Amino acid sequence: MPHWFDLGDVAVVPLIEDDRLLIEPGEFFPALEPDLADWYTREPWFDRAAGKLVFAIQSFLVCSADEVLVVDACVGAGKNRRRAEFDQLPDRWMRQFLATGLRPEEVDAVVFTHLHADHVGAATVRREPVFPHAPHLVVEEEFRYWSSEAGAAAMRRTGDYLADSVLPIEQAGQLRFVAPDAAVGKHAELVPAAGHTPGNVCVRVRGSAGTVLLAGDTMHHGVQIRHPELSTRYCVDPGKAAEVRSRLLEGERGSVLLPTHFPAPSAGRARGGFEFAADLIQTGQFRWREWHRAS
Repeated sequence: MPHWFDLGDVAVVPLIEDDRLLIEPGEFFPALEPDLADWYTREPWFDRAAGKLVFAIQSFLVCSADEVLVVDACVGAGKNRRRAEFDQLPDRWMRQFLATGLRPEEVDAVVFTHLHADHVGAATVRREPVFPHAPHLVVEEEFRYWSSEAGAAAMRRTGDYLADSVLPIEQAGQLRFVAPDAAVGKHAELVPAAGHTPGNVCVRVRGSAGTVLLAGDTMHHGVQIRHPELSTRYCVDPGKAAEVRSRLLEGERGSVLLPTHFPAPSAGRARGGFEFAADLIQTGQFRWREWHRAS
């Protein structure tokens, strides 16, 4: 069922491209032997029949009365990708965006937490920016890394998604470099979180009735709440990624975390396990104009 998060004068709306991507534990966490007695190996985190971890692929709208931000842009439709689950997808992401009643020209800014294939793809169609009036914000170190020889080598497993999903934005003059702690909207600010990638960030969203940390890929699965030291094989600096994760889990204790790949409803508080934030969840289709009038 569609859902969104009510922060009073701000709404955070998931745009879910895949709500149940099943991943072999050893692909992301080569040293992991799942403990079937622990909470992270139960639904919605783990598919016991398949013996696989459950991931979501999603991004977020951050809507206030006078501003709309897109935070990340999933895999995108019709992209050539080496991972079968990402290759030539139908346009579920844009259908969900349009179902809110918003139009691409109404987006004020796009924020990239980092430049992995499943965070940038829907920002372009046929190598043209989707959001014609929006600056696309990214930390410069992140862009420079993926434009380097090291970044090109890292993209061999995925295909060169920079060419079809990021460089067209730069060529259109819509890519903007920002500091890793920059304010990116009236209700949103970046939080430095380098480790998973060199310019990785989280996005803190503050509303009149609550605050949510869009934690991006600082944690991919609930097992990393149980074991913060466990980084994925896709982290550029696994040690630094683990330090960032431990710092967030300690410093944000009691706060609402919304990691990109946690299964729906995704947002919650780390308290031994992970308690989904029922107090913020609104079920049903978010509709921008109705919400805007009511707010």
